[in-house]
Amino acid sequence: MIVLFLIICLIVIAGLAVLWASRLPGSVIISLGPDSAVELKLVVAILAVLLLGAAMAVIWGALTGLLKMPKRFSRSRQASKTRNANKALADGLLAAEAGDVSTARKYASRAAQHAEDDRLKLLLEARTAEISDDWSGAERAWGQLAALPGGKLAGLRGAATAASERGDIISAEARAREALELRSDTDWPFNSLFDSQIARGHWQDALNTLAIGEKRGAISGDSLRRRRAVLYTALACNLPNAERQDAQKLLADAIRAAPTFPPAAYHGARQLKVSNKLKAAQGVLELGWKANPHPALAQLCRRLDPDDTPKSQMARLEALANTNPDARESRILKAEIAMATREWTSAIRELAILVEERPTARLCLLLEQALRGYGDTAEADRWGRMAITASREAEWSDIDPNGTAFDYSRRDWARLVYAFGDAGNLVHPRYETYGRELEAGRHIALPAPVASSQPAARPGAAAALPPVEKRTTTTLTQPPLDYVSDDDDA
Repeated sequence: MIVLFLIICLIVIAGLAVLWASRLPGSVIISLGPDSAVELKLVVAILAVLLLGAAMAVIWGALTGLLKMPKRFSRSRQASKTRNANKALADGLLAAEAGDVSTARKYASRAAQHAEDDRLKLLLEARTAEISDDWSGAERAWGQLAALPGGKLAGLRGAATAASERGDIISAEARAREALELRSDTDWPFNSLFDSQIARGHWQDALNTLAIGEKRGAISGDSLRRRRAVLYTALACNLPNAERQDAQKLLADAIRAAPTFPPAAYHGARQLKVSNKLKAAQGVLELGWKANPHPALAQLCRRLDPDDTPKSQMARLEALANTNPDARESRILKAEIAMATREWTSAIRELAILVEERPTARLCLLLEQALRGYGDTAEADRWGRMAITASREAEWSDIDPNGTAFDYSRRDWARLVYAFGDAGNLVHPRYETYGRELEAGRHIALPAPVASSQPAARPGAAAALPPVEKRTTTTLTQPPLDYVSDDDDA
């Protein structure tokens, strides 16, 4: 519409110009020789000049077009070739993503003939090799891509993945380390290298990579500190006894990085106990208990000093509980202290409240022992039966029947790097595999059973226990298998 309007405007302007020129006086005389001449009106001469100019422009354009035709033909052919190459690359990549190996190879061959950008050809070649499980070919193509401008980071990533798939972890780590040295905001080099080192149990190398990731901004905050604490602890636990001082330094670093990591406090106090630094070990246990109470810490506190009298041992445990008095484990510990000092009513009252909040087999067995010590054998038998079907405590499973705790394998430590490092959760291998556990309350000395001829006194706290249907099952005389002592058969 606009073009038509412009044409009409040009025609009107040309008509006005001709009308104006026709009114001009004078003429144009063209001499053809000494005796002949042609006289034209001025308007006719102007029109003739314009027509002659237009004809010359048309002729010049035609001649120029003929001269440029070979070049235009070459450009058109090249554009068609580029379109075919791009189509082959696009179809090949789509076929590779779809898993169609034969089609991807066909388009890869076609793209190799037409494509001018070697990076795209290598990309398609690498992806085709990957879907056909030709990891050596894929690594070769990715390596060639890494040598081209703009393809280094992508090529290194693909080469690292291919090397890992074919089992060459050293080459995969080398590629990831090379990519980590590049100035880039991508975080895959750090994650790839760190994950590989964790899987191999190379804790010191993983710590070095973690430091690089911190500098690059790939990891920070609580995840950084918790991962570092796990790695320090894993490294310390795998050092020989001759390097005990180094292990103590590493565990101290782990506690400073994440005081809420119970294995660090446990192993740190244990190392100090071996070095006969009992006061320092007690301080480490109290620091760990204050940050995150765990039954393994109380278990170690009980046997911290073999020369402890019962009174001093109870004082040590009370000091531990008082660092975090409102925590569930502190309340359980207070109940166990009351049982050890034969304050049965206080123990039953505390355990009854805890059972109402969260009934577990461990609490049921402790309550059974408290009631038996008080003399209420019938109620004790009932809670012993309830322990059979009550849920287990994952934290209690961290202590094995021999009394040691957090005895993790390399795979367990590797899982813990992510479970605790990223989410703040511990792993519980013994809980997951239904492994044998330390018998609940084994350390508590109970009195001889009350004679059956005496009436069983029922404490007032027992009324606070949740009502349980009376059962006719046989009285439980042994704890559940989850809590079998080390002296019994599994």
